[in-house]
Amino acid sequence: MNFLAIIGIVDKINKTKDSENGDVLIKVKVEKPFIENNDEDWYDSIDVGIDQVMFKNEIKQMSPGSIIGIKGRIKMNNDSLYVVGERVQIF
Repeated sequence: MNFLAIIGIVDKINKTKDSENGDVLIKVKVEKPFIENNDEDWYDSIDVGIDQVMFKNEIKQMSPGSIIGIKGRIKMNNDSLYVVGERVQIF
């Protein structure tokens, strides 16, 4: 089963369409449960693609700093992983 649920902070929004599937690409900062050394950041940055038509209202409400919940799945794209958002909730 390919299932992922995350809650994080919107870092960047790229509203130009992804050339492969037409998703809006956003970067979400997700807090790490722990850090291994003092040089590490407290957050991981995760790329998320969300459908521009299906989540039109959520995309309008979204801005950097918004807290967001995403249910989705992981997808491989040109040797890199990213999350495909299947459900999006802005808090």
